Amino acid sequence: MAEETGLFIEDLKPGLDVPGGAVAKGLEVSPEAFETRFGRLFWRAEGTLDPIYFKLAAFCKTTAVSENSPANLGAKNVLFQKAPTSLDLEADTQVIGRKFREIGAATGVCQVRSTIGDTLTWTRECIVNGRKGYAFPDDGTPMDDREKIEVAFDLAAASLPPEGATVMRTPGALVAEDFREGEIIPTGRISVLRPDEIFWITRGLGNLAKTHYTRESSYIVWGLLTLLYGVYNYADKFQCAALLGLDVARHTAPVYLTEQVREEEHATQDAPVAPEFLSATLTTKAVEEIPGRQDLRLVTAALDVTNNVNAIGRSEYERQKAKKALGGIGDDGRLHIGEYVLKLAVFTGDATS
Repeated sequence: MAEETGLFIEDLKPGLDVPGGAVAKGLEVSPEAFETRFGRLFWRAEGTLDPIYFKLAAFCKTTAVSENSPANLGAKNVLFQKAPTSLDLEADTQVIGRKFREIGAATGVCQVRSTIGDTLTWTRECIVNGRKGYAFPDDGTPMDDREKIEVAFDLAAASLPPEGATVMRTPGALVAEDFREGEIIPTGRISVLRPDEIFWITRGLGNLAKTHYTRESSYIVWGLLTLLYGVYNYADKFQCAALLGLDVARHTAPVYLTEQVREEEHATQDAPVAPEFLSATLTTKAVEEIPGRQDLRLVTAALDVTNNVNAIGRSEYERQKAKKALGGIGDDGRLHIGEYVLKLAVFTGDATS
């Protein structure tokens, strides 16, 4: 029997420091290569890095908690305290809470907070297995009192774009006046998730967590890539917006590619592997003034990402839905897979003229 390795739910006690490392260590996808593939996703000052690229690379240095995780549930309280400028920062991750559904449970939900220098911080939750034979003990403590956490999104800790910064308004870019509470902002772009591209970015950023490769013969797309592709749908519209953080990044259903895509396996297949198609909608939740900044508005917007499941076959997704208890597929044939609440500093029309 293979030896069990890595951290399990019984190991992940609040206060435990989880191994991390420098963001740059092992990176094969450079900032330049990332922008060549995805373009510029947000406005940013000269010398800074794309925030989505930095978040993806930083996350990959905190995956020790994921080795025995069957599912990542998502992140919250993601906050860029300042614009990222360096990949030489160290990742620090600490367990801040656990949850168990019931006494005797063999799995639990682990909550961790990660900090990348004074640049980025976030919390995330994932389901983590126990070792073979593990069962959550009954020590007499009421379930509701076990290791709660409460973390608030603190925008006051963030540094907004530099004073006096201006941007040129590119065709299609949205300024603050274009965001109106309750309005859905459409996008004409449809993103394509191709197995070779997914393998390129996960390998290039060093995220080869077992949960993405070992669910039978299907490849489970790393949840944060649905955020990346959702934002990519709006790339042309975000040129006057700086990403400050996310209140919520929730993965509501996994995205499966139904063929194995390890390089050695993919090379032996004669037939091309069908891609999956993602679409997104952006709904403005609030537009607020920022004290002392007449050139910016704080925009809260919900980005919802859906998988057009007919692209790979509705019957396959219905099978997976029944087996894995996925969320329902809508009447339009699409599966809701991600919900992301963005905090954006958006320039006004006057600042971009």
